[in-house]
Amino acid sequence: MRRRVLQTNDQLAPDLLKFAQALVRTRSVTGEEGEAQGLVRDKLKSLGASVDFWKPRPKDFTGYEAFIAEEKNVGARPKLVGRFKGSTRKKVLAFNGHIDVVPEGDPRSWRHAPYGAKVVEGRLFGRGACDMKAGLAATIFAVESLLESGIPLQNDVLVESVIGEESGGSGTLATILRGYLPDATIIAEPTNLELNISQVGCLMFRLDVRGKAAHGASRYMGVNAVEKFQPLLAALQDLEEGRARMKRLPLYAGILNPVTLSIGTVHAGSWDSTVPETLVAEGRYGVWPGEPLAKAKSMFEEAIAAASSKDNWLAEHPPQVTWFGPQWEPAALRPSHWLCRLMQRAYHEAMGGSPKLSGMTGGTDMRLFICVARKPAIIFGPGDDSSAHFSDEHIEVKDILRACKVYSMAALAWNE
Repeated sequence: MRRRVLQTNDQLAPDLLKFAQALVRTRSVTGEEGEAQGLVRDKLKSLGASVDFWKPRPKDFTGYEAFIAEEKNVGARPKLVGRFKGSTRKKVLAFNGHIDVVPEGDPRSWRHAPYGAKVVEGRLFGRGACDMKAGLAATIFAVESLLESGIPLQNDVLVESVIGEESGGSGTLATILRGYLPDATIIAEPTNLELNISQVGCLMFRLDVRGKAAHGASRYMGVNAVEKFQPLLAALQDLEEGRARMKRLPLYAGILNPVTLSIGTVHAGSWDSTVPETLVAEGRYGVWPGEPLAKAKSMFEEAIAAASSKDNWLAEHPPQVTWFGPQWEPAALRPSHWLCRLMQRAYHEAMGGSPKLSGMTGGTDMRLFICVARKPAIIFGPGDDSSAHFSDEHIEVKDILRACKVYSMAALAWNE
């Protein structure tokens, strides 16, 4: 049976590549996912899946408003879940992938057109090829390989094509709030075919620093908010270095710092010849797996307070720290978890050997399944995430097929 399914994978490989190319050619930056979702919907329907294709309302996110506060018109962007019904329907496995991609940037920085989906020397190029349209396509064809092999499903299998992962996870959250609570989920994010069982968390912060306006010619009569930001930035750099030494988890061995603190934007002042009286800095702050978010926030706020106490102006005009947007909790499975063992078996049957266990240094939708739905989830997919979000994003075509075979073996094991 397994040999028959793997042979079917090989037979479907050209169609899998064509479908992945079609997805890459269809631009689906955050907020504009509708056309690409239509391609996924039509493909799932052609395979006999019942498809839930809906647009949520803001009130559907009651209690989770932070997930849509920064989103672009979340109610106009379709979410999609395809269900392949099993005969017993005792348990449910989900494959999850996001259809949204980050903007392509300056097309002149690409050697191959961002939406050309060109295959060159065994690599598929294009925005979203790696992150993560090829992985999503592979999950669909994994189910197709079982169906084409004439294997009846015993248990339900879902394919979730979600939006908004790049901006916080509103799409996956919408599926959970709609009642989709699979017993296990395989997320097809690019892991270079490693079995990712852990992800760090990250918090988005805003730091407001106040100064005092004055004419630039009389700047000593004012207080420059940019200058007052300097000791705060130094304190945050010290905090980052200290937090990197807090834990050394085996899954993150070899990574310089899994919990980076990065300033993403800085805005100050309102006129070139006026001393800036305000500065706003925003960034992301990494959280170790197993670390409570409240503890991580407290360390950040205490570092700002300590630095401010050493400056007379900042001591009297303390900077304001605001935590905004979705907060990515850390999440992890133990290596001994049954879902990890199922994926190890699937990997061995499809590729031989054992997958490397690893941890992810960025936030993903994994934490929504584990922390909100309270169900296990694991990340495994084709592609090296060092290519994601870069110009000339690409993925090895052979790895797309390899991932598809592993997904097929996982679905087959789920079916037994």
